[in-house]
Amino acid sequence: MYTIIFQKIFSFFFSTKSKLLFEKAIFISAILTFVVHFSLIMLSNMGIIPHEVAGGANQNPIHAIYTPFTIILIFEIYLLVYYLPSSITSYLGRQYEVIALIFIRQIFSDLASLSEGYAIVDFEKLQMLSFNFIGLLVLFLLIFCFYKLSGSKETRFNEQHAKSSIAEKRFIATKKVMAFVLMLLFVCLFVVSLFSYDRPEFTIANIPGIIKTINNTFFQHLFIALILSEVLLLLFTFNLTDKFHKILRNSGFIISTTLLKISFMTQGMSNMIVVLIAVAFGVAVMGIYRLYDRKLTC
Repeated sequence: MYTIIFQKIFSFFFSTKSKLLFEKAIFISAILTFVVHFSLIMLSNMGIIPHEVAGGANQNPIHAIYTPFTIILIFEIYLLVYYLPSSITSYLGRQYEVIALIFIRQIFSDLASLSEGYAIVDFEKLQMLSFNFIGLLVLFLLIFCFYKLSGSKETRFNEQHAKSSIAEKRFIATKKVMAFVLMLLFVCLFVVSLFSYDRPEFTIANIPGIIKTINNTFFQHLFIALILSEVLLLLFTFNLTDKFHKILRNSGFIISTTLLKISFMTQGMSNMIVVLIAVAFGVAVMGIYRLYDRKLTC
């Protein structure tokens, strides 16, 4: 009975239909939040909104892009958990995509700040922005390499394959339970993050800053949860296989996720460097795993 109830609840969150509905809701929300934020900025710049609510001088409309990217990030986090039962590799790949989106959003914010007013652009800020551009391109390339190395051999859920081993069926069932628990945990973390930060005075100019403060609280706890989930997956893997290269791969994934967590404690160039090291390490681990796999199957 409990199994049937769990399957129904699980299907509600993780079915293809639910994914498509959530995707449509995110798409509509992203457009609406952009239009609202953009309209508020323009009304503020035209002096229609009071100075106290506007929060300062004229703002660059590019700041409005920050809000829809935050909505898209929520969908990426949903996909991260969505793919956990079917693929550990996709689970890590989605983490890399979340980090990439955070950087894209930050670059738009920096561009908006850099192009405000008519003051001479600070060379250090321009240098930092250029470094972030290059770092983002390298990050995209690393993510591409990660998925390329994953190939068609990545660990996907397959009914026929699952029937060949009781241990495999239990492992997939465990991943389903973990995905469901993570989904509930992320919802709780998001709600807590909304109310557990030092609230600056709400103004239109402060909207990106408020979102950033909420995000920092949320993502720091998010990656702690991801690290713990990967440690549990590693422990359950011991029951499924004793092959060294698979255990090494999963251990490497944990190290990569831990480095991503550490990146939230750094700023500036150090932040990008730590992220690139984390993703490059994940790519290297996947590459070595594929070499092992190819050698053993020859």
